[in-house]
Amino acid sequence: MSFLRVPFKRVLFRLHWICGLTGGLVLAVTGFTGGLLGFEEPLLHLLNPQLHIAAAGRTALTPDRWVAAARAAQPELQPRSVAWNGDDAAVAVRMARGKDRGSELMIDPYTGQVLGAERGEGFFQTVEQLHRTLAAGPVGKQIVGASTAMLIVLTLSGLYLRWPRRARSASAWFRVDFRLKGRPFWWQLHAVAGTCLLVFYLLFALTGLWWSYDFYRDAVNRMAGVTTPQRRQQPPAGDADAPLLPLDSAWTSFRLAVPDASQATIALTSKPDAPIEVRYLTTASPHPRAFNTRKFDAASGAAAGQELYAEQPAGRRFVSSIYPIHTGSLAGWPGRIVMAVAALLLPGFAISGIWIWLLRRRHEARRKSAAAAAPDAAFAELRGSDARAG
Repeated sequence: MSFLRVPFKRVLFRLHWICGLTGGLVLAVTGFTGGLLGFEEPLLHLLNPQLHIAAAGRTALTPDRWVAAARAAQPELQPRSVAWNGDDAAVAVRMARGKDRGSELMIDPYTGQVLGAERGEGFFQTVEQLHRTLAAGPVGKQIVGASTAMLIVLTLSGLYLRWPRRARSASAWFRVDFRLKGRPFWWQLHAVAGTCLLVFYLLFALTGLWWSYDFYRDAVNRMAGVTTPQRRQQPPAGDADAPLLPLDSAWTSFRLAVPDASQATIALTSKPDAPIEVRYLTTASPHPRAFNTRKFDAASGAAAGQELYAEQPAGRRFVSSIYPIHTGSLAGWPGRIVMAVAALLLPGFAISGIWIWLLRRRHEARRKSAAAAAPDAAFAELRGSDARAG
């Protein structure tokens, strides 16, 4: 029953530093890697100048020629999809064997020249594995999930613990007194920075749990009214040894139907009765996951169906926006930069939190040592006074 008499703030403080000590290092890794992933696109752009193709009124080759060039370069692999990223960028043909994820082979869309793999792609794949699972498989995924849940506890408990008496004063929330030294200074810096970034870390955690736990994802789907799985089902590939269906007629029809397309991915199939499916974004797409889908007959190029993002139910659009919210891309490049910087700062909270805890432990050890020495000093002084009296 003595536990019930412990002040709530003290319990919350203990919970805060326990979560920080147990999950802080994992959050530091996931935060740093998440920040790197936020800058993946511009970094790959800088690392691969050879993939920037000058269109300048040139006529591009057809998708079947792109696939043929990829197959000639890697005949032991099977083409799975073609990714077109605009008229001034190389085309990516994903090559794989069996159920492997495979890798992308970059093709000049105007000459068919094989440009090789994208430099830096392997590095960012490793960074992504660290971010999602600590590169430790299912066990690492569970550790990341638990640490992500701890981030919610850390942000909310931290907000309560530092709630100032003058809550309406901006300086009480955001001023750092650089005249302070030691633990008071580090605590104030930790608290003020945490307040500034609290919303971003809550967004990271609440959206990040989507990939960590099936029960959480299912609950969000139910609340959004989404009953069908959100994991995209690949169109039937057919027999691996059968010839692929031609793409040229479908691609020509697609470019005529969607002249403002900015990105498109064509799924390859060898199943005779399967349509050619094109998932794409336009210049007006609200975020990088707002995919539209059009299907075309492989032989004639005739339209065989479509699913537009704008016509999807609101709940389904919300679910498709979870990743853009997580990365900040829902707000364009400004949002991506802000979220990436916030993620890169997460290791600082782990380091400063551990440092504050160590300073606190050292302070308590000194206080206990001083308290233990006080009776001995008083006894010695009393004996000295008795001797002088005698």
